[in-house]
Amino acid sequence: GSKPYLNAFGYVLVAGVLGVLGFVGYKFYPAWSQKTGSSPVESRAGSHPADRTNRAPSAAMLVPGSVFISYRRDDSADITGRIYDRLIEHFSRDIVFKDVDSIPLGIDFRQHLEKALSQCRVLIAVVGVEWMGSEQGKRRIDDPRDHVRLELELALSRNIPVIPVLVRKATIPAEEALPSSLRSLAYPNGIQVRPDPDFHGDVDRLIKGIEPHLSVLTAA
Repeated sequence: GSKPYLNAFGYVLVAGVLGVLGFVGYKFYPAWSQKTGSSPVESRAGSHPADRTNRAPSAAMLVPGSVFISYRRDDSADITGRIYDRLIEHFSRDIVFKDVDSIPLGIDFRQHLEKALSQCRVLIAVVGVEWMGSEQGKRRIDDPRDHVRLELELALSRNIPVIPVLVRKATIPAEEALPSSLRSLAYPNGIQVRPDPDFHGDVDRLIKGIEPHLSVLTAA
């Protein structure tokens, strides 16, 4: 005859324990969530690899100068400036190196370029219709001291990926039109960056093309 009382006592005991747990959770959960900035469900969701697919690599985890922009001022200074502004907005100013504009005065630019490219993970070569350059009837790209040529030669010699960015309806130069040290530039897959209204969409695609080269650094 005691079983009904034991069962009733068991129900009361379980209900009491659940009530205590519920009170503790109600009392302390808000403080915990304020400290962590998210709920346990959000934390678990954020840790899943699929949730990080579309995130840019953290600037704190990248080497300064990981993205190097090579261009010729007489050819594409204005549109390169717009591209640079978009890239530093996405990656940060420290991550993006814009060749001669980032070189301190009084410094041997060859040594500075070598140091900058030693940290570079991807080079953006902005190519316009005057990219070969012209000075006193000669092509500047044929001069071994030309800074654009030096930048590209250093990048190619170190197997740094080069992304040609074609502006103002320029095309990738033919292999035979390039100096022998730069002829491999005729083959990388490039991207066009057009004027407005297409500019921002084209740069978004460029950013997506850059990120895989940087994600290698953060994979570990």
